[in-house]
Amino acid sequence: MKFSLLFSTILTFIAIISNAQDSNKIETVAVIEILNDNQTIIDNDTVPLNLIHKRVNQLLNNFDLDDNFFPSVTLIVNPSVSENSIEHIKYQIKSTPIQLINLQRKIITNYDGIEVDQNVLDQYNSLIKYWNSLETEDRFYRENELKFIESVALTMTLDQRIRNEKLPGYLPFVKKESTVPHLSMLEVDSAQSYIYVYKNDTIDKETAYTNHNDRSYFLKKRIINEEKVNVIKLIED
Repeated sequence: MKFSLLFSTILTFIAIISNAQDSNKIETVAVIEILNDNQTIIDNDTVPLNLIHKRVNQLLNNFDLDDNFFPSVTLIVNPSVSENSIEHIKYQIKSTPIQLINLQRKIITNYDGIEVDQNVLDQYNSLIKYWNSLETEDRFYRENELKFIESVALTMTLDQRIRNEKLPGYLPFVKKESTVPHLSMLEVDSAQSYIYVYKNDTIDKETAYTNHNDRSYFLKKRIINEEKVNVIKLIED
């Protein structure tokens, strides 16, 4: 099986953050460590999951919320935390003025050269089970989680591969995302978000369709700034 790393979505994410920095001052309002499915730590204080939004709003009172203020939070997630708990926390944060969520999983942030112990395998299995539980159209991926799964899959022993979740064939580093002949063939869902990328630069929708309507593309379904985004990667000549 041939694996390849995918970098263009990271470049897209960097471009989005860079654009925000050009006109706004990005400030980290809080670093939230999610201990388990019930508790978090914010500024050394233990905060129940259902009170996170109140604590974040309290912290926001210490900042001048002018037009150039771009507030963010960082979530540091322990391996045992469920996807449902993460979504619940994100939902609370989105009810506040916070505009950027940076999610980091403790093991995944250090996936290069990682020892594949039981904690790593638990997170590997949890992610794959979660993706398998979703309908095809609902599978969106964080880039660091894809690289974590790839790194673990390449490092696991034969016995570990047999005893743990099978690597799904649908993952983009296993099966390359299919190419569509023309951008004009894209069926846009008004309920979803789209980013158009050409030569690793983001372009607006109007430019994409005016200048590249007949250009082929492939679709990358990613989670960027904790939002589900369809990344339309236009293929160069």
